[in-house]
Amino acid sequence: MYEIKKIEEGHLGLFATKDIREGAIIVYLSNDSTYLPYPTRTSIQVENQHLEHYEGGCTNHNCNPSAKVVIHPDFQGANPVSPWEMGLAVLLVAKKDIEVGEEITFDYETTEEELAEPFKCNCHGRWIRGKSK
Repeated sequence: MYEIKKIEEGHLGLFATKDIREGAIIVYLSNDSTYLPYPTRTSIQVENQHLEHYEGGCTNHNCNPSAKVVIHPDFQGANPVSPWEMGLAVLLVAKKDIEVGEEITFDYETTEEELAEPFKCNCHGRWIRGKSK
């Protein structure tokens, strides 16, 4: 469904290898993930934790993205206190139809309170710092 390709030196991206319909699950981000108490350049914020996932870390920002991060509750315990204890399914879902070869992106400001490494986006040169900035 997707592949990771080099965009330029030091930068990777996630690209569709087949057409993906709007609403389709692209990546189960909660599988094979590590949760950290602080943000990194490649982490995705889930509640008050920061998920590290290889494909998620290769998914670039766009202000008009092709995908979105969706958190689906799957409660597995009596009194869960954290995302992993709740068994949250963190998914990258197609926000629109994505064509073969198109880069799969999401808007970092929809998940991150504060980015570990703010940057000027390629969309229109606005600083991307996180929701709280």
